[in-house]
Amino acid sequence: MSQSQEQKVRSRAQTLMVNLNIALGSLNIGYVVTYLTLSIDTLFAVLDISADEKTERLSLLAGILPLGNVAGVFIGYLLKQKFTNKQCLHIADLIGITSLLAVIADYYLIVVIRFFLGVSNGISSYLMPVYIKSICPQQYFGQFSMFVGYGINTGYALGQLSGIGYIEYSGPTSNWWRVVFLFPTVICIIRSFVMQFIYNYDSPEQLIQRGNIEQAKYVICQIYKDQYVDEQFERYNKMASELQKQNNKSFWTAFEKKKLITLQTGIISMLVQIWCGVFAVFYYSAQIFADMADDDVVQKTVYTFCLGLSGFVAQFFTIYMVNKLGNKYILLIGSFLIGSLNLAVSIISRDVTPENELAIFILLLLLVMTFGATLGPAAWSIVPQLNDSDGTFIATEFRWSFQTIVVFCFPFMEKNLKIFGAFLFFAIIDYLYFIYCHFFLIDGRGKTNEQLIAAYHNKFGYSVVPESTSQQGNIQTDFQQPQDLQLIAQQQGNNNNQNEK
Repeated sequence: MSQSQEQKVRSRAQTLMVNLNIALGSLNIGYVVTYLTLSIDTLFAVLDISADEKTERLSLLAGILPLGNVAGVFIGYLLKQKFTNKQCLHIADLIGITSLLAVIADYYLIVVIRFFLGVSNGISSYLMPVYIKSICPQQYFGQFSMFVGYGINTGYALGQLSGIGYIEYSGPTSNWWRVVFLFPTVICIIRSFVMQFIYNYDSPEQLIQRGNIEQAKYVICQIYKDQYVDEQFERYNKMASELQKQNNKSFWTAFEKKKLITLQTGIISMLVQIWCGVFAVFYYSAQIFADMADDDVVQKTVYTFCLGLSGFVAQFFTIYMVNKLGNKYILLIGSFLIGSLNLAVSIISRDVTPENELAIFILLLLLVMTFGATLGPAAWSIVPQLNDSDGTFIATEFRWSFQTIVVFCFPFMEKNLKIFGAFLFFAIIDYLYFIYCHFFLIDGRGKTNEQLIAAYHNKFGYSVVPESTSQQGNIQTDFQQPQDLQLIAQQQGNNNNQNEK
């Protein structure tokens, strides 16, 4: 990053905190996937659910969440037509706060709350990347766009870390599960509080679109130094014009051939993120850890915590890799390594013995670590980088649909294909994605989002003509005209008053 780019921002620390707070909701997305792993035995003991009912009840608890995510992304898309990005996240947090009721020991109430928590996370998963893309200075987007992926990985680790409490507090008399279930409520409260009372910054292009010019300039002034405010205001004017044009078009224009060039990249990346094998690890790990630990709570907790911690630690390598390697090569390296690890797990699992169980555990750790450093954050980054808000909505909706399929299909895959067949299937997907990344993805290093999208269009047969200066001037005039007319009217009124005097 050049020094001139660095100097445009009023405070890098403040810019970092604004975007981190927006992405704070991603902690919940990861947390709710893993916190049931070690909670389920105690929860079912409290609810007096028998061993015969356990599989069916657990399936519903696990499956209802991604269904809520799918509904939440669609609701988020509808909300965005009426509200700003910040207001939509407030609504998501308000829905998420209802997870407070999950502390009541009633199975069907917990199922319903899990659905609403999925809705909350679905709204957040769509709006967080869009909001960060809007509010984040362009020179930081490559790193800051990874925040959603980092937050989800951290949420995985926190969900597994919460299981430590069950070492001391487990069984039908335990209340630790209530503490674990309260975490999403706390995150929702913190994010909304900070957005409302500390960093109350709406997306400037949405404010301009709604005619709140002064408020938009205020937000820009909080992020950029005074001498760069006019330059950034012009950029947001252009974004507001593009947003208005997008709103005036039919939603189905998102499936035009030109837009499909970048949209299919986002959808395929989300598909591989879910079907790369890591989500299956969360299900398979419960079985293998129970076998390795002979159902010892302490050992099983340690194994599970190590799994989450490995992904949490590994993600910090991406912070240093993203500017040096770029998303293309991060995804290339990640897909190849994850495919190779899946293949190794598949081969070793054909003959599971006490001697090679440790080897499988180490392979699973490496699998989660590689995911946390590559596919996890990079797939979340590439979607908003290459797509507008409609494209991000479609890719995110597909993402949660893919996860729903994994939740319901993996038990059948494990039963019919066994671990060998399931992980071999994942390895094939990863290797195919490696080939796809090599031939299709474009290296985005040194390019703005607009330049990268133009590179995709040019590569696949759509020449892109940059807008002329006069066109950009017209864009600005279109949005400033109502304010200019108002100022002229006020000046005429003042002149008339002076003449009367």
